[in-house]
Amino acid sequence: MTTQPAWPSAGIGALALTDLLGRWAAADGPLYRLLATRIARLADTAELPAGLRLPAERDLATALSVSRNTVAAAYQLLRDEGMAESRRGAGTRIVPHRTTPAAVHRANGFFAGLLEEAVVEADLSLAAVDCAPQVAAALTNPDSVLDRAERDALTRTPGYFPHGLPDLRIAIASHLTERAGLPAGPSQVLVTTGGQQAVDLLIRSEVLPGQPVAVEDPTFPGALDALHRAGARVIGIPAGEGVDPERLEHVVRTHRPAMVYLIPAHHNPTGLVMATQVRQRVARIAAAYPDTLFVDDMTLAELPLRDGPRVPPLAALGPDVPNLVSVGSLSKLYWGGLRTGWISGSGGLIARLAATKAAADQGSTAFQQAIVAALLSGPHEDIVKWRGEWVRARYDALAGALRASLPGWTWPEPDGGLCLWARLPGEADGADSSAFAQAALRQGVAVVPGRLLSASYRGASYEGAHSGANAFVRLAFTQPPDVLRAAARKLAAIPPPSR
Repeated sequence: MTTQPAWPSAGIGALALTDLLGRWAAADGPLYRLLATRIARLADTAELPAGLRLPAERDLATALSVSRNTVAAAYQLLRDEGMAESRRGAGTRIVPHRTTPAAVHRANGFFAGLLEEAVVEADLSLAAVDCAPQVAAALTNPDSVLDRAERDALTRTPGYFPHGLPDLRIAIASHLTERAGLPAGPSQVLVTTGGQQAVDLLIRSEVLPGQPVAVEDPTFPGALDALHRAGARVIGIPAGEGVDPERLEHVVRTHRPAMVYLIPAHHNPTGLVMATQVRQRVARIAAAYPDTLFVDDMTLAELPLRDGPRVPPLAALGPDVPNLVSVGSLSKLYWGGLRTGWISGSGGLIARLAATKAAADQGSTAFQQAIVAALLSGPHEDIVKWRGEWVRARYDALAGALRASLPGWTWPEPDGGLCLWARLPGEADGADSSAFAQAALRQGVAVVPGRLLSASYRGASYEGAHSGANAFVRLAFTQPPDVLRAAARKLAAIPPPSR
C-alpha cells in the first residue's frame, strides 16, 4: 500500500499570499486563471514551498477583493493541472515540486512590482523619477563632463574600488561639508550601489540576528525588508505625524537597540520634516547611548516641495558623536539607473563597511562613479532646481485631483519627498487599504497598502491588519501630471472597503 507523505501543518495567511502575488491581475484574461497562473509560478520558484497550505477560499477572496467563486475556480484549476491537492480537514496545499534551497525567496511584497513584467496604466507604487536632463546629457556624451585625460587615467586603474572611486568620495565629502553643513573628509565616505545597499550594508555589518532595531512606523519598506532578512527584532515608533522624542528615548533606554533608523528630512512616506528641536533631542539621545548606531537617511533631503532653509543632517548637530551616521543616494534626485549612494561615518565604521561591500561586489561601477563625481561637483544645483520644479508639478497635480475626486481622503501635508501618505475614509481605522489596492490594480492603478510600510509587517503576517497603517495607502507622485490626474479619477470609482 502506498502511503501519502505527511504534509506540514504550516500555512500562509491571506495577506501574506496577497503580497507575494504582486500585480497578478494586471493582465488580460479571466481573473481565476490569472490567479492560478501566478500561484503556480510562485510554487515553481519555491516561494510557495511544497506542502504549504493555501489560505481558505473566503479569506483569500476578501484579501484580494474578488468573489469566492474566483478563488475556488483558481484552486480547482491548480488541482486539475497537478499543482495542488485538497484533503478534507487539511485544506488546499501545494504539491511537491523539484526546487533547490536557493530558490526560496522570502520577498517583501513591496518589491513584487520590481520583480515582475506586468505593466499597469498608472504605477503609483514606486517612487522612480525620470532621468534629469543634465544627467542624461552626461551619460549620452561623457566628453561633456570628463575630458580625455580623465578618462584615460581611469581606464589605467584596475577598476576595483571597494571604498568608492577617490574622486567621488572627495565630491561627496565636499557636498556634505558645503551644502549639508556636515564636515566630512573622503576617508569618512563609502560609495554604495544606491541607498538600498547603504542601508543593507549597515544592517549586515552592525546588527546581529535577534538584536532590536528601532524604526519610525511607517517607514521606508526597503529598510524593513533588509532588517527582517537579517533576523533583526524590529521595534516601531509611531511617526504618522512625526516621531515623539520622549517615546524614542524610552525605546532606546529600555531595549538598547543596535540601531535606530530615521528619515528626518522628507520622511518616507509622510513627506514631513522632523522639527528642529526634535532633531537636536535625537542628537543628544545618540550622545547618551554610544552603543546604539543612529542612522539618518538623507535620500530625500534635497527634494523640498516649498522654499525654505536646508535641513541639516543629524550628524551636523552632533559632530563629536561617532554613532551618528548618514546615508544618501542620488537615485531620487538624478536618476535611479545611476545606482549611486553613500554612507558617511567614522573611519572605523567605514573600514568595516568597506570590507562587507568588498565581499558583496568588490566595488560599484568605476566609470559611472566618475561621471557622478563630475555632476556633483558641477551642475548639481541646476539639477536640484530642475528636480524641484518637476516634483512640485506632480504633487500639485495629484493632490488637486484627489481633493476634487476623493474629498474624504486625508493626508499629512508633505514638506517634500516623492510620496503622499493618504488615509482612506473609514470609521475607527476600519478602512482596509489591502483590499483597496487589489481593486485599484484591476483598474490599472498600482498603489502600496500601508501595512507594507509598517514595523508590524513581518512578510508572513501583519499584526492588526485592519488598524493603524493598513488604513493608509502610499501614493508616489512621479508619473506625468496627466497620468496622476487620470489615476485619481480611477481610484475615485472604487469604494474603499471597510470592516
